[in-house]
Amino acid sequence: MNPPTEANPTWMDMSRDVELALALAQGRPTGPAADEVRKRLRIYLRLLVDPAEEYAKHLADSRARDIATATVGHARGLLRDQHGDPAAILRLLAKSVSWLMRYVFQTQRQRSTGHSPHTGPAQATPAPPA
Repeated sequence: MNPPTEANPTWMDMSRDVELALALAQGRPTGPAADEVRKRLRIYLRLLVDPAEEYAKHLADSRARDIATATVGHARGLLRDQHGDPAAILRLLAKSVSWLMRYVFQTQRQRSTGHSPHTGPAQATPAPPA
């Protein structure tokens, strides 16, 4: 299996790397393999952060909008921060990618169904395809 590149990661690639990062974070996540996973997670964050921010800006519920906006802001902060406990950074990157994937997936789902994404009662957000 070829590692994903910045131009072509799939939902499956991102999901696998999130799971891998969380598993690596249980031990001592240092060395080339862990560094590569951190690098890929940062690539995913860069790809997801702008669409996730658009999703957050347009949420009708102010509490949900505040939470989503803070989550996106935290992800942006992780892109700037390169130092810290390797296990904690891996967990934070993985969780951020996971949340941003949900936001972007919800936006794509709403576009494909023609449903206005930002009006009406809140609906449960399904996880992106695994």
